[in-house]
Amino acid sequence: MATLQVSTASNAPTVDAARVDELRSFLDEWLLGSGPFDLLTADVVEPATDPDTGDTPPPYLNLYGYASFGPAHRPTVREAARENLNANGDLDDLSDDAREALIDAETEDLVYDYQHEHTEDFLRELAAFLTEPFTVQTAGYEKCRFPLVGYQYSVDLDGEVEHVSLG
Repeated sequence: MATLQVSTASNAPTVDAARVDELRSFLDEWLLGSGPFDLLTADVVEPATDPDTGDTPPPYLNLYGYASFGPAHRPTVREAARENLNANGDLDDLSDDAREALIDAETEDLVYDYQHEHTEDFLRELAAFLTEPFTVQTAGYEKCRFPLVGYQYSVDLDGEVEHVSLG
Protein backbone atom coordinates (compact mmCIF):
# COMPACT_ATOMS: atom_id res chain seq x y z
CA MET A 1 0.00 0.00 0.00
CA ALA A 2 1.35 3.39 -0.96
CA THR A 3 1.72 6.18 1.54
CA LEU A 4 0.59 9.68 0.74
CA GLN A 5 3.52 12.09 0.86
CA VAL A 6 2.31 15.60 1.75
CA SER A 7 3.99 18.89 2.58
CA THR A 8 2.37 22.10 3.76
CA ALA A 9 3.87 25.55 4.10
CA SER A 10 2.61 29.08 4.53
CA ASN A 11 3.84 32.55 3.92
CA ALA A 12 4.92 34.16 7.17
CA PRO A 13 2.38 36.94 7.72
CA THR A 14 2.99 39.43 10.49
CA VAL A 15 0.55 39.37 13.36
CA ASP A 16 -0.77 41.98 15.75
CA ALA A 17 1.94 42.20 18.45
CA ALA A 18 -0.65 43.05 21.11
CA ARG A 19 -2.55 39.80 20.42
CA VAL A 20 0.26 37.22 20.32
CA ASP A 21 -0.85 35.38 23.48
CA GLU A 22 -4.46 35.40 22.32
CA LEU A 23 -3.36 34.00 18.94
CA ARG A 24 -1.44 31.19 20.63
CA SER A 25 -4.55 30.27 22.65
CA PHE A 26 -6.63 30.35 19.48
CA LEU A 27 -4.18 28.02 17.68
CA ASP A 28 -4.27 25.55 20.62
CA GLU A 29 -7.99 24.97 19.95
CA TRP A 30 -7.34 23.59 16.48
CA LEU A 31 -6.03 20.40 14.92
CA LEU A 32 -4.61 21.97 11.77
CA GLY A 33 -3.84 18.88 9.77
CA SER A 34 -2.73 15.33 9.87
CA GLY A 35 -0.73 12.96 7.78
CA PRO A 36 1.17 9.72 7.98
CA PHE A 37 4.31 11.37 9.34
CA ASP A 38 3.40 14.26 11.55
CA LEU A 39 0.97 16.98 12.40
CA LEU A 40 1.29 20.53 11.21
CA THR A 41 3.16 23.01 13.35
CA ALA A 42 1.86 26.53 13.82
CA ASP A 43 4.23 28.87 15.62
CA VAL A 44 3.99 32.52 16.47
CA VAL A 45 7.56 33.70 16.15
CA GLU A 46 8.68 36.77 18.07
CA PRO A 47 12.03 37.84 16.59
CA ALA A 48 14.73 39.19 18.86
CA THR A 49 15.77 42.82 18.85
CA ASP A 50 18.55 43.58 16.39
CA PRO A 51 21.54 44.55 18.60
CA ASP A 52 22.96 46.86 15.92
CA THR A 53 19.85 48.91 15.21
CA GLY A 54 17.72 48.32 18.30
CA ASP A 55 14.78 47.50 16.02
CA THR A 56 12.46 44.63 16.87
CA PRO A 57 10.80 43.03 13.85
CA PRO A 58 7.08 42.30 14.25
CA PRO A 59 5.93 38.82 15.27
CA TYR A 60 4.79 36.49 12.51
CA LEU A 61 2.88 33.26 12.03
CA ASN A 62 4.67 30.24 10.60
CA LEU A 63 2.68 27.14 9.62
CA TYR A 64 4.48 24.11 8.14
CA GLY A 65 4.81 20.34 8.23
CA TYR A 66 4.39 17.01 6.50
CA ALA A 67 0.60 16.81 6.66
CA SER A 68 -2.32 18.20 4.73
CA PHE A 69 -3.90 21.46 5.88
CA GLY A 70 -7.44 20.70 7.06
CA PRO A 71 -8.35 22.43 10.33
CA ALA A 72 -10.76 20.84 12.80
CA HIS A 73 -11.99 22.81 15.82
CA ARG A 74 -11.33 20.60 18.86
CA PRO A 75 -14.07 22.10 21.13
CA THR A 76 -16.69 21.57 18.40
CA VAL A 77 -15.53 17.99 17.86
CA ARG A 78 -15.50 17.42 21.62
CA GLU A 79 -19.13 18.52 21.84
CA ALA A 80 -20.04 16.17 18.98
CA ALA A 81 -18.26 13.33 20.80
CA ARG A 82 -20.15 14.12 24.01
CA GLU A 83 -23.48 14.14 22.13
CA ASN A 84 -22.71 10.80 20.42
CA LEU A 85 -21.76 9.15 23.69
CA ASN A 86 -24.80 10.59 25.48
CA ALA A 87 -27.15 9.41 22.73
CA ASN A 88 -25.75 5.88 23.04
CA GLY A 89 -25.93 5.95 26.85
CA ASP A 90 -22.19 5.36 27.08
CA LEU A 91 -21.74 8.10 29.68
CA ASP A 92 -24.34 6.75 32.09
CA ASP A 93 -23.09 5.51 35.46
CA LEU A 94 -19.50 6.69 34.94
CA SER A 95 -17.45 8.69 37.40
CA ASP A 96 -16.50 12.22 36.34
CA ASP A 97 -12.93 11.13 35.59
CA ALA A 98 -14.01 8.11 33.55
CA ARG A 99 -16.58 10.24 31.68
CA GLU A 100 -13.95 12.84 30.76
CA ALA A 101 -11.45 10.16 29.71
CA LEU A 102 -14.05 8.53 27.45
CA ILE A 103 -15.02 11.88 25.92
CA ASP A 104 -11.33 12.70 25.35
CA ALA A 105 -10.75 9.35 23.62
CA GLU A 106 -13.84 9.75 21.43
CA THR A 107 -12.77 13.30 20.54
CA GLU A 108 -9.36 12.10 19.36
CA ASP A 109 -11.06 9.38 17.28
CA LEU A 110 -13.53 11.85 15.72
CA VAL A 111 -11.23 14.81 15.12
CA TYR A 112 -9.84 13.29 11.93
CA ASP A 113 -13.38 12.80 10.57
CA TYR A 114 -13.88 16.56 10.88
CA GLN A 115 -10.78 17.56 8.93
CA HIS A 116 -11.43 20.21 6.29
CA GLU A 117 -14.93 20.92 7.66
CA HIS A 118 -13.77 23.93 9.65
CA THR A 119 -11.11 25.30 7.29
CA GLU A 120 -12.92 28.46 6.27
CA ASP A 121 -14.02 29.15 9.87
CA PHE A 122 -10.40 28.82 11.00
CA LEU A 123 -9.16 31.20 8.31
CA ARG A 124 -11.86 33.82 8.96
CA GLU A 125 -11.13 33.80 12.69
CA LEU A 126 -7.38 33.86 12.06
CA ALA A 127 -7.71 37.02 9.93
CA ALA A 128 -8.50 39.03 13.07
CA PHE A 129 -4.95 38.42 14.37
CA LEU A 130 -3.12 39.24 11.13
CA THR A 131 -1.64 42.47 9.79
CA GLU A 132 -1.22 41.06 6.28
CA PRO A 133 -2.88 38.29 4.21
CA PHE A 134 -2.19 34.63 4.97
CA THR A 135 -1.59 31.93 2.35
CA VAL A 136 -1.07 28.23 2.96
CA GLN A 137 -0.33 25.56 0.34
CA THR A 138 -0.45 21.78 0.51
CA ALA A 139 1.04 19.54 -2.15
CA GLY A 140 1.52 15.81 -2.26
CA TYR A 141 1.56 12.59 -4.21
CA GLU A 142 1.10 8.88 -3.70
CA LYS A 143 3.72 6.80 -5.54
CA CYS A 144 2.85 8.36 -8.91
CA ARG A 145 -0.21 6.12 -9.13
CA PHE A 146 -2.55 8.94 -8.26
CA PRO A 147 -2.57 12.53 -9.49
CA LEU A 148 -0.90 15.30 -7.62
CA VAL A 149 -2.80 16.57 -4.60
CA GLY A 150 -2.45 20.30 -4.30
CA TYR A 151 -4.42 23.22 -3.02
CA GLN A 152 -4.00 26.70 -1.65
CA TYR A 153 -6.05 28.71 0.81
CA SER A 154 -5.72 32.44 1.27
CA VAL A 155 -7.45 34.83 3.62
CA ASP A 156 -7.26 38.59 3.51
CA LEU A 157 -7.57 40.99 6.43
CA ASP A 158 -11.33 41.26 5.90
CA GLY A 159 -11.74 37.50 6.34
CA GLU A 160 -12.39 36.78 2.66
CA VAL A 161 -11.28 33.21 1.94
CA GLU A 162 -10.08 31.97 -1.43
CA HIS A 163 -9.52 28.31 -2.23
CA VAL A 164 -7.63 27.16 -5.33
CA SER A 165 -7.02 23.58 -6.43
CA LEU A 166 -3.49 23.19 -7.73
CA GLY A 167 -3.90 19.62 -8.94
